[in-house]
Amino acid sequence: MGERDSLGSRRLSGLDESGALGEPYVLVDADNATLVLRGTDGRVRTCSDFMSAYASVNFGHRNPYVEEVLSQGSDISALFYPEEAESLSRRLCAAVGGERRVLYQVGGSFAVSTAFALARRHRPGRVLAIEGAFHGLGLDALAATTVQRDIALQDTGLSALLSAQIEHLPVGSLPETWQDVSAVVYEPVQGANGYVPLDTDWLAELEAAARKNGVLTISDEIQCGFHRHGSLSPSRAWGLTPDIVLFGKSLTNGAFPLSAVVYRSELENSVGGRVHLAHTFQTATLGFRAGLRVFGFLDSNPVADMGERVAELFRDRAEKWSADGLVRELHVTGPALSFEPTKVTGAEAVRSAFDEGVLMLQGGVRGQRIRIAPPLTTPLEQITEGLDVVGGVLAGSRA
Repeated sequence: MGERDSLGSRRLSGLDESGALGEPYVLVDADNATLVLRGTDGRVRTCSDFMSAYASVNFGHRNPYVEEVLSQGSDISALFYPEEAESLSRRLCAAVGGERRVLYQVGGSFAVSTAFALARRHRPGRVLAIEGAFHGLGLDALAATTVQRDIALQDTGLSALLSAQIEHLPVGSLPETWQDVSAVVYEPVQGANGYVPLDTDWLAELEAAARKNGVLTISDEIQCGFHRHGSLSPSRAWGLTPDIVLFGKSLTNGAFPLSAVVYRSELENSVGGRVHLAHTFQTATLGFRAGLRVFGFLDSNPVADMGERVAELFRDRAEKWSADGLVRELHVTGPALSFEPTKVTGAEAVRSAFDEGVLMLQGGVRGQRIRIAPPLTTPLEQITEGLDVVGGVLAGSRA
């Protein structure tokens, strides 16, 4: 809420998404899937986080295993990575497979921009982006974005100047020509579009055609990776072999805004020896330590089983809601559920559920879809109770 002056005016900007809930709230505390919030009236309330902080805390808020890195302190030295950076790189490369290298960035938009740069230096040309994608708020990332772009503060017309360099490909189609195309970028599961998975057979056909024509493929898994939809890397789990894979968000379980560009090693040969430029926090120690702890958590916990238990709950509930005519356009992708409500709008559903203690998220071009994705560490009883609330909202009994 920020400090207030005598007139009660806020100092914290309102140019964010807090308006989706009707008023700004202060985060008082968080533990696993439970948030403690304070409203402008001073009232404290708790709610279940069914959006995992935009998929940044897939393994729970303040996961104690990951949070141990905070006791080690944090540092930064512009030219030097800590030892953990190489160790984390090896884990990421092993997860993707093949001869790979990792370039770390700060935040997802920088990762997308860097992937475009690698691709265009390797093969100059346009970037093909899939309709319904959201790739970030940087100038080039926003130009490749189609969903929710109209509500982005950053969409001031500058990104439109890149229109000649970006082509938006309809889902299920192939380009008429690959001439002057540098790369294809896609989200295996489109996040902002409402957790909509792309067809795997079509992606395989698209990848094969791109490779035949010397065009690189970029899988943006910043939101959908790290077991948000049942696997660490959806593209690799689906048998795809993208040239560049992007990770972020739950790479550090939200402890630090670290992203990773995992690319085929030979792409460095196209860049040139004098090309470099680091971001100030690219070598900060906290992110790499947190990333290694996340992999340690994955090693020591049955994460796949945890996700499948959540998915089973979602499938059962989705079947009931569909039979009752409450939802349509359903997708259960691992421990994530998305749909379009039929009796209430997406905005009404989000507001009503929040009033009942469940924080979920809209998605889609018109905000018509609902996304539900609690941390995998959420107790099943808490998820069940939350789904009961959502079911009442969808039926209109709590709207």
